[in-house]
Amino acid sequence: MDNDEMIKAITENTQRSKSNSHRLNELSESVVALNKMATALEVLATKQNVMAETVHTINKKVSALESRPINRIYSIIGYIIAAVISASVGAWFGFYV
Repeated sequence: MDNDEMIKAITENTQRSKSNSHRLNELSESVVALNKMATALEVLATKQNVMAETVHTINKKVSALESRPINRIYSIIGYIIAAVISASVGAWFGFYV
């Protein structure tokens, strides 16, 4: 290799090195952006899990509240039936005994 070929090879190598450095800088920015997105996604997933647990707890409470009036109605109906039966038995004993 003579002097001109060496200069040409060094120049090509320098240009290739600059091009590679530029590509690495672009990839570095992409990796940083990707890491930010991954972190944001992890935070969203955590918040979604917390929200799902909260909704589950609220659903249990709402179900309990919805069943309470029905239980009350059944209790009132039971009391009315017991009163009617007691009155009927009392009247029967009053007339026949």
